[in-house]
Amino acid sequence: MRAALATESREFDAADIGRLEARHEELLDLCLKLEEAAGEIGAAGAAPELDSLADAIPLLLRQTHELEERVFFPDFDRHAGSCFAAMTIERLKAEHRCDRLAADELTLTLKAVAEGRCGLSADTVSRMVSGFQESLRRHVQSERLMLEALLAARAEERAVFA
Repeated sequence: MRAALATESREFDAADIGRLEARHEELLDLCLKLEEAAGEIGAAGAAPELDSLADAIPLLLRQTHELEERVFFPDFDRHAGSCFAAMTIERLKAEHRCDRLAADELTLTLKAVAEGRCGLSADTVSRMVSGFQESLRRHVQSERLMLEALLAARAEERAVFA
C-alpha cells in the first residue's frame, strides 16, 4: 500500500509548502465568503456574488487536491514510518472525492439560485452552503496538522509518528 501512495519521488519542497499554505488560506477565505453568502441567499442583489463563488469552488478545490495528492501526501507517507499515515492519507483522499462531489452539487445549486431557477428554499440552500464550508474547514485543519507534523519531523530528522 505504501508504494502505491508514493507516486512522485521528489520531496515536498519550500515552494510546494508555500503553494499549499496559500491554497489552504484561499479555501478558508472561500469558506468565509460562503458563510456570508449563506446568510444572504434569497436577498436582492446576492446573485452576482453567488455566481462568482460558484465559479471559484471547483477550481480551487481541484488545484489544492492535485498538489496534496501529487506531492504532499506521498512525502508525508515516506516520512511517516507508519501504516497509520497510509490510512490517514486514504481517508483524506476519500474526503477529496466527497468534497468534489459536494462542490459540484453546490456549484450547480448556487448557479441556479443566481439565475433565479432554483426550486430549493433559501433556508435549504443556506444549510447546504454552511455544511459544505464547515466540512471544508475541518478538512483543511486536518491537513494543516499533517503539514506541521511533517515539518517538525523533518526539522528533527525523525519519522512523523516516531
